[in-house]
Amino acid sequence: MTVAAIYDQLRAALRKQIRQHNLTGQDVSVRCKALSAQEAIGSPERDDYPIIKGKEVMVEAVFKQAKGHAFTDEFENANYRVEELLEIELDNNRRRASFISGLNAVFRHLDLCPKTVHCKDDEPKQCAENLLNTIDAGRKVLLIGCQPRFTEVLAAHYKVRVVDLDPDNIGRVISGALIEPPENTGDACAWCDLILATGSSVINGTIADFLHQDKPVIFYGVTIAAPAHILHLKTYCHCSH
Repeated sequence: MTVAAIYDQLRAALRKQIRQHNLTGQDVSVRCKALSAQEAIGSPERDDYPIIKGKEVMVEAVFKQAKGHAFTDEFENANYRVEELLEIELDNNRRRASFISGLNAVFRHLDLCPKTVHCKDDEPKQCAENLLNTIDAGRKVLLIGCQPRFTEVLAAHYKVRVVDLDPDNIGRVISGALIEPPENTGDACAWCDLILATGSSVINGTIADFLHQDKPVIFYGVTIAAPAHILHLKTYCHCSH
């Protein structure tokens, strides 16, 4: 499935819900804004998360009183009517973040998916530690996206490779795990027997690289909440709200 086909499927699913629940024309809106690091992740004991380092932001969309989050490296502060989400040109990360966060908010309002709001404070660490209850011992794990607590836990208990898009991370070693560049993704996918991929891949378009693998793929994080429901993807997001 191509990235364009994925976005078409997400649009079609949103269109179906808008029609089914008579949301068109209502005096409601999806308001998208970027949260501060404090609003998005609270005060974790470590400050090496991408959102704290200023590498990414959390976009929050609010539909009625339901919230949907999406991680991105580009954002807009925008206000969309719910049906206008269907018309957004999904040709860059900024507009994709608005669409995905809005999709998450609408699906949360309709009780179609939980866990659309990011965890805070000590919860990211708890989420990482719970991976030990989720991934069987002895697995060779490929982590897509350098989530620092995930990297530490995986490196301590599994054979792990980590691929990241951030040039400042590439070449670093975290708990013995070397952070590799995106051009190593194909080789790393062939090496592993489980892929743990960031849900932000639905924003940057790399999600298509992982949908046709001949091995298990788990997408992590709040960004992928509604898309995973629509696309029937396996997810991990232990402490989100």
